[in-house]
Amino acid sequence: MVEKGDAVGETPHLAFVTPRYSDTLVGGAETLARSFAEQLVARDMARVTVLTTCANELGTWRNVLPSGQTYLNGVEVFRFPVDHIHRNPTRSTQLHKQLVQSGTLQFVEQFEWVEHLHHSPELYWHLRENQQTYQLTFFIPYLFGTSYYGSMVNPQRTIIWPCLHDELFAYLVPTRRMMEACCGVLFNSQPEQKLAERLGIRFSRPCVVGAGFEDRHGEAARFRQRQQLHEPFVLYAGRWDPAKNVAELLTFFLKYKERHPGPLKLVLMGSQAVPVAVHPDIVPLGFQTEAEKLDVYAAAEALIQPSLMESFSIVIMEAWLSGTPVIVPRDCPVTAYHVRQSGGGLQYRGFAQFAAALHKVSRDTKARQQMGQLGRAYVLQEYNWDAVLKRFDDALAMWLR
Repeated sequence: MVEKGDAVGETPHLAFVTPRYSDTLVGGAETLARSFAEQLVARDMARVTVLTTCANELGTWRNVLPSGQTYLNGVEVFRFPVDHIHRNPTRSTQLHKQLVQSGTLQFVEQFEWVEHLHHSPELYWHLRENQQTYQLTFFIPYLFGTSYYGSMVNPQRTIIWPCLHDELFAYLVPTRRMMEACCGVLFNSQPEQKLAERLGIRFSRPCVVGAGFEDRHGEAARFRQRQQLHEPFVLYAGRWDPAKNVAELLTFFLKYKERHPGPLKLVLMGSQAVPVAVHPDIVPLGFQTEAEKLDVYAAAEALIQPSLMESFSIVIMEAWLSGTPVIVPRDCPVTAYHVRQSGGGLQYRGFAQFAAALHKVSRDTKARQQMGQLGRAYVLQEYNWDAVLKRFDDALAMWLR
């Protein structure tokens, strides 16, 4: 551990820069930043200051939270307003549409696209004025103006925590330059690092750490009584977002139910970004508190994580802690990696394999329980907080040297 009196120096003061920060947000990167900040402070491993914006919602980026200093669960937080005056939303939409349609942008347009992301000049000014205050500054995730511009202030003390996906934005020149200019990169999984290598990014001093979890699980009976849902169900947890491949999940599930009528339902838990068609076999729960969420995991036959773009997948680990197996697409390197390493679930490619996986978890109780326990053992061994923070502390010592 990097402690006072250590050769590296005194207990480090770290800054975590993330576009949003709250204990009510739904999002993997935001959850990672908050959980790490709280653990590091609680264990006195580092002083952590979170630098974020006054926005709480990605659609409008309105400044809804007060600016200035506050504390959340013992962590110091500074909020800065998003600048809406100097941004051209029309040009931003045009560039984004062009990128999605053509798959790329001209060299100059790529930097123009970054310029028209949402920015906080006051946050950047704070970074400039406090360059000697923070031994290291972590930017999470990569795909926001706060990371692209903020990381340019003092790259020699910058760690990029990218939460990288195989998506169009990962191939842009500004992304490459940001990751190559920093003094270190923090990856959530080995497949995420391999993706960066495939992209040809020449990053320095990479470390794979992952996310940490406490051994917590809920009560299935409590959920069923609360929701009056007594039929068996499979679960989706996360944003109901096209980027998360939810549309394919709904299509595959309803097609399965047409061929295999029965009581099995699909429960959707999380924030709703797109409308979901009303259907008797689809149960939209919406946002759940931490305690309620654990009860839902415990009651599910399996968690289905259809997303193809993950750098870690917190929901898989949460399901496994409840002894619930998972079903993931073979074409997501990260979630497929976790399933192969643990034996805690099934993989699919296409509807036929999806249907076979759903059939097994809904009808083979012994196999379902065995996969769930294997997944649980995997999380407790690889992603308990002691193991994760040991990896983080080793990385910290290397970067500080």
